[in-house]
Amino acid sequence: MDFAAAAERIVNAYNHKDFEALEHLIAADLDFAHYNRDFVLTSRDALLEVLRNFAATYVPDRHFEEPERVIVSQNIVVREAWYVGTAAVDLPGFGAAGEAFRLKFCSVMRFDTEGKLIEWKDHG
Repeated sequence: MDFAAAAERIVNAYNHKDFEALEHLIAADLDFAHYNRDFVLTSRDALLEVLRNFAATYVPDRHFEEPERVIVSQNIVVREAWYVGTAAVDLPGFGAAGEAFRLKFCSVMRFDTEGKLIEWKDHG
């Protein structure tokens, strides 16, 4: 299994707002956290609900840029990349309405043997 490619499939689906693809790429009992944003979820469906709402309401143009670094250790991928977009509303930690932001993220993704995402931890 090419776990780096599995991580890129997740990011590509995210960037293209392909929530149907994400549903197939992520395990139902996903362990998700965005640490410095104090955000924790324990299911794929809860995460997809948040991602859909975020893309529709808060930052429609949000996306990850190409990674600056990807490190793979067994079934874990660490991906360092800029996360960019324009806040549609005042969004603490991102920007004021109409303001562009660019944040460095480090994403740690763990996959099962079939390449389905089972853990996703964002820092940044």
